[in-house]
Amino acid sequence: MLRKIIQLVYGDISHAAFEQIHFLVRKSAHFFSYGLLSAFAFFSWRATLPDARAWAARWCWLALLVTLLAGSADEFHQSFVPSRTSTWHDVLIDMSGAVFFQLVIAAWMIGRRSSREA
Repeated sequence: MLRKIIQLVYGDISHAAFEQIHFLVRKSAHFFSYGLLSAFAFFSWRATLPDARAWAARWCWLALLVTLLAGSADEFHQSFVPSRTSTWHDVLIDMSGAVFFQLVIAAWMIGRRSSREA
């Protein structure tokens, strides 16, 4: 399906070029989907463990732990599926996305609080 979309937009491309694009799309999906999971986990922990502060490190660490467990469990599951590959590199990409999203959340929430106080 991805090949059809790419060919519709760009015309014919080589197999090697398609493989590179396919690789980047798959790894970007890991980064953003697990980053989003981390964000959802952060706000879930924030609602579950309320605090007077707008941002608390414990919500961030718990969100990262949830993401690590989910990414690791997914790769473990893939190790039993013959058509899939399991690699710890994907867990690193998952966690990179999670850390990135947590940094964005922290910057946004702390920055928002600072602008309110000013």
